[in-house]
Amino acid sequence: MDAGRPLVDAGEPRVVDGGLVGPFAQGLIVISQVVREDGPRTIASTTVTARFVEVAAGTPSPCVERVEGACRVRVCNRSGSVAGATVSPGVLELEGLLPVAVDGGRDAGGADAGALDAGSALTLVPDDAGLGSLSVPQRLFFGGAQVTVRSSGAGVPAFTSPVLETPAQLTLSVPRCMPTCAPVPRDVPLRVAWANVSGADVLVQLSTPQVSVTCQAPAEQAVLEVPAALLAELTPTVGPGDATLLVLARRAVHFDAGAFDVTLSAETPTLLPIEVLP
Repeated sequence: MDAGRPLVDAGEPRVVDGGLVGPFAQGLIVISQVVREDGPRTIASTTVTARFVEVAAGTPSPCVERVEGACRVRVCNRSGSVAGATVSPGVLELEGLLPVAVDGGRDAGGADAGALDAGSALTLVPDDAGLGSLSVPQRLFFGGAQVTVRSSGAGVPAFTSPVLETPAQLTLSVPRCMPTCAPVPRDVPLRVAWANVSGADVLVQLSTPQVSVTCQAPAEQAVLEVPAALLAELTPTVGPGDATLLVLARRAVHFDAGAFDVTLSAETPTLLPIEVLP
C-alpha cells in the first residue's frame, strides 16, 4: 500500500527581528466574495470585515519583508501580528451592494440581515471590541458595482469613503487544480494564469508556516511567474493544511479618516490547499 510522501522535518521555528514600528493608525474594510460552479449550481459566499487599529511608537514588528521585482517575501515569527489597540469606527453602512436575502443572514453577525430593498444600505455594527464582521451565503456584488461606505463615527471620526468599483470574479486557468493541485517544487518557477477579469490587480500568494511569497500584476497581464528563487524560501509541507495558494482580483480605494489611513477593498479570491515539496 502506498503510504504517500514521508513527513518532512521542518526544523526549528524561524525567529526574525522586524525592528520597531509606529506610531500609526490604520483602517481596513474588506468585501470578499467567492463564487464557484458546482455542476449545475452556482455557490456563492461573501464576507465583510472592518478593523481599525492604533499602533504606538516603538512597537516591535514580528515580521521582515523584502521586495523582489513584482513580488514580496514576508517572514514572520509564529505570532505574526503587530500589537495595537482596536478602535471602533461606529456603525458602518455599505451602499451599492445587492440585498441580503431573508434567509441569507443567519450567520450575519452584526448585519441588518432582513429583506432589503434594492439599493438600500447594508449595516455593519461593530462588536464590543470594535471589530465589524459579517458572512452571508450569497453573492453581494457583480463586477462593476459602485460601493460606498459611510461611518457614523466613534473612536474613528465619521467618514464617507470614495466610490469603490468592484472586480469581476476571477477564473483561474493555470495551475489546473481539479480535483487537487499538483505539488509545487521549490526549484522551478510557478506559472499562474487567469481570465475573465480586467481593471483590477491580481495577487498570487503562496503561504507556508511563517513564510509567504506574494506577487502582483495587472489583471490584463493574464499570467505571471513566481520565481524559483523565491519559492525556495517557502517552508516545505509537513502535514495537510499548512500551505495554500491564493489568487485574487482586487480593487481598492484609499482615504483618510482623521488620523486613520483607511483602505476599502473588494476582492474575488480563489484559495486552494497545496503541497510544497522539499
